[in-house]
Amino acid sequence: MAYSLLLFDYDGTLCDSRQAIRYSLQQFFLAYNLPAPPEADVQRTIELGLSAPVTLQVLQPTATLEQITEWVPLYRGIYAEQGEPLVAPFPGAHEVVAQAAAQGLRPVVLSNKGSRVLEASLERFGLLSYFSLLIGDGSFPDKKLELKPSPMIFQQIIQPHFPEVPLEEILMIGDTQADLLFARNCGIDACWASYGMGDPAACRALDPNYEIGALAELADVLQSKAVV
Repeated sequence: MAYSLLLFDYDGTLCDSRQAIRYSLQQFFLAYNLPAPPEADVQRTIELGLSAPVTLQVLQPTATLEQITEWVPLYRGIYAEQGEPLVAPFPGAHEVVAQAAAQGLRPVVLSNKGSRVLEASLERFGLLSYFSLLIGDGSFPDKKLELKPSPMIFQQIIQPHFPEVPLEEILMIGDTQADLLFARNCGIDACWASYGMGDPAACRALDPNYEIGALAELADVLQSKAVV
């Protein structure tokens, strides 16, 4: 049975934001006179695909919950103004998403990134109009939703939005452990984007259904599933 619903991660899957995240963290620590963590710790945190609150907590482990709550909008402000212009879509992003939409598939963006900058970024790249649904941190402020890899967003937002789509027709495309664990927790197939930010050994250990070395290769995955 062919896939009809595609859940795309953003960072490291649709768009290359590594430089933007690293730069924004550096500027945040500098601006607020916080101890800069070792580069290796920053790299490992980026590889995990964590949300901004969890990223800051991991990199500043002595910070209180109140401090993290205060820091998140400050960090996101730096990212939106200084980091986001450093983001670029991966080669083939526009073609892959446009073709999927033209073929009647429904692309969805599912990210732990803040919803405002997520929407602005996709609009800047001319991608926003192709997506049937956009989900970022803060997209549903009336709901207390756990982010990936928790299946809560899938159960409370995605499935009610697409009640007619069976699990076997849903594919999660992502580059980190959080994306692959999310797919496993939801009972759906996973496609690992090995060109992204995830740790190769950790991601392969989760045994994704597919592995692509470039976003354009997703077209072959969708075609192979369609003819099975």
